[in-house]
Amino acid sequence: MADMREIEPGIFLVAERGGWGPMRPPMNMYVLTGEVGLLYEAGYGTGGSVRYLAREIRRIETFCRERGESCAIRRVLPSHAHPDHFSGLAALRDELGLRILLTRPMLETIGSREMYRASYRTGRGDRNALVRIMGESIVDPAASWFYEKLYGTRFVNDPDEIIDSSGVMNIGGRDWRLVATPGHSPDHLSLYDERSGILLGGDNVLRSVTTWLGPPKSDLKVYIQTLEMIRALPNLRLILGAHGSPVENPRERIAEIIEWRRQRLEHVLQAVMKGGSAGISKAEVIRDIYRGEGALKRYMADGWVDLSLGYLLEEGRIREMSPGRYAASRERRPAASERP
Repeated sequence: MADMREIEPGIFLVAERGGWGPMRPPMNMYVLTGEVGLLYEAGYGTGGSVRYLAREIRRIETFCRERGESCAIRRVLPSHAHPDHFSGLAALRDELGLRILLTRPMLETIGSREMYRASYRTGRGDRNALVRIMGESIVDPAASWFYEKLYGTRFVNDPDEIIDSSGVMNIGGRDWRLVATPGHSPDHLSLYDERSGILLGGDNVLRSVTTWLGPPKSDLKVYIQTLEMIRALPNLRLILGAHGSPVENPRERIAEIIEWRRQRLEHVLQAVMKGGSAGISKAEVIRDIYRGEGALKRYMADGWVDLSLGYLLEEGRIREMSPGRYAASRERRPAASERP
């Protein structure tokens, strides 16, 4: 457990320590106070996590009332359907009576264990059929079971309200605009208060780490488009992310992230070019980029390399010689960023 503090008037950060390294990262949840207040992000659903978050919410309500403000946190909304963001929903409803708000795409992912697992099957093209069948029938369910226990995941098929991914939600006298921000996840939803310039940004823009991207849910091209859209928001001055500290220079940070992604695409392209006419597999690309690094780091890189190969294929900068084997295009087309 970590701490609770008021970031801006009426916006409290409740920070929770994670564990198990990158498998259970520290989480930021945001409490928007008011007569019908909102918790943005549900965090983990383990008993200790839920008790901690419930205690902090009650502390915030008491603190606000003692300074003469009406405050009752009544609703909870995750930014997207990744387990560190939605696992605590059902337990928080049991503990505090919070109404669960979901968009239709979120519900279609977390409505049941079967729906959730099916939505994350990758069907990777570079696996042979036997490995793919074994992965789906043995490895994936086993991994899912482990993560469900680690995160305290409970699935939700009965939200109290289905909301659109656009519109305005008034909370504590602030008009928060619902902003669809896909890329990291197709159902990602942010909240933006243009008057104060504050974006509750979920996982899209983090201060000191790069957002994880990987198949089958992430889309690199859409993610970059989302970053450009966020950067163009009028009066943007502060992004409150689900991990790490607030981003106080949002436009500069977004520019850094876009440039980093561009460099990573170039790293993948250069690795493919080394394969020459014989081509190169994704695994070989990863080994080239992470030469001398450990197996865990190479494993964690699988997702973004997979997406980068897809991006370069779509751009016409590489070609697929055979399933799972890539070579540089014979006639390189300019990237979208290079076109007039």
